[in-house]
Amino acid sequence: MTNYVGRFIPEYSTITEPLRRLTKQGVTWTWTSEQQQSFDALKQELMNNTIMAYFDPRKATVLIVDASPVGVGALLTQDGKVNAYASRALSDVEKRYSQTEREGLAIVWAIEHFHLYLYGHKFTLVTDHQPLEYILTIQNLNHQREFKDGD
Repeated sequence: MTNYVGRFIPEYSTITEPLRRLTKQGVTWTWTSEQQQSFDALKQELMNNTIMAYFDPRKATVLIVDASPVGVGALLTQDGKVNAYASRALSDVEKRYSQTEREGLAIVWAIEHFHLYLYGHKFTLVTDHQPLEYILTIQNLNHQREFKDGD
């Protein structure tokens, strides 16, 4: 059940990471205070009354992305109101990425995840990762894509 409503819970993959660890093959089931805190936080999020707004393609859109050591997440907003949350856990290989690589992964994943809302529309991308902000600022790139038949 929580996987279905997880798209409405901010930082879902980070909150549930201690619980997901118990489901991995070869892991001995041991319920610790860390799992209990995760379970309690998840219950609290499920009880919250999150109000979501409908997406309007005519309004300015902001995509906020972030990465943690265990997951990536994104928030699609318009006029300061949430349209959608999304998050996913990192694979074991992705967990070994540097923080800059994880933040870059979060950006690419979020744009692909919300492509139905974003493709063909201008949007603002927000990240809190200063090195990526610098990299994107110093590059004199157009950031526009043109797709032709066969691409």
